[in-house]
Amino acid sequence: MEAALYRELAEELGAEATDASQVFLFSSPSDAGVAVQHFFVARLANLDESARSGPEFSDPSRGGYELDRVDLRGDDLVAVDLKPTALKEFILANREALLVEAGTVA
Repeated sequence: MEAALYRELAEELGAEATDASQVFLFSSPSDAGVAVQHFFVARLANLDESARSGPEFSDPSRGGYELDRVDLRGDDLVAVDLKPTALKEFILANREALLVEAGTVA
């Protein structure tokens, strides 16, 4: 799971991160039975949007992909339509612990 996280960060964001910790699991029904999503917190080490790759970035018909930055220390996340809703609720209820886990707060 962690290797997939680092690969997806590189492809989707052009990002490198360190110290990933799985913090949340979400399951939902699927055609195959149950789908499980794994969510991590990590410390962002580098971000280069020009390094993003994948078909969504090379095919203009798929639209644009702009990054939104959300400061967990404020109320910005409240207005974000984050899915699944349970993840948003988890982050809002645990934001200080997540910041500590990511190494941004001592």
